[in-house]
Amino acid sequence: MSADLQIAVSQEQGRVPVTVLSANGEIGAHNYQQLQDQANEAIAAGATDLLLDLTHVSYMSSAGLRAVHAIYKKLEGQPEMVGNVPKAAHFKLLNPPEAVLKVIKALGFDMFLEIYADLAEAVASF
Repeated sequence: MSADLQIAVSQEQGRVPVTVLSANGEIGAHNYQQLQDQANEAIAAGATDLLLDLTHVSYMSSAGLRAVHAIYKKLEGQPEMVGNVPKAAHFKLLNPPEAVLKVIKALGFDMFLEIYADLAEAVASF
């Protein structure tokens, strides 16, 4: 497993500004903190709506999902309730590859994180 993870940060404008973290590589125990740190930096700089683009993530371990959960908790103080499930209003995922999506669904993350396949649609959802 490669330790290389690149994260590009960009801005998209919908109804609100959306910070997009575009990850490229593998997210595992050796580098999940890099993703969490990058999200924390964006939040500290004023980002309130964050989209994690997983298009180019070939692998995500449980450590990577812990980072996703930590980002969710940092942004979603009081998440919107949909039925009995807290839904994220300020943190969403974009285009996880099938293998990553299977893990996300197996762990139930798709119950509280919205997942989009299209950037424009994801940005418009905030």
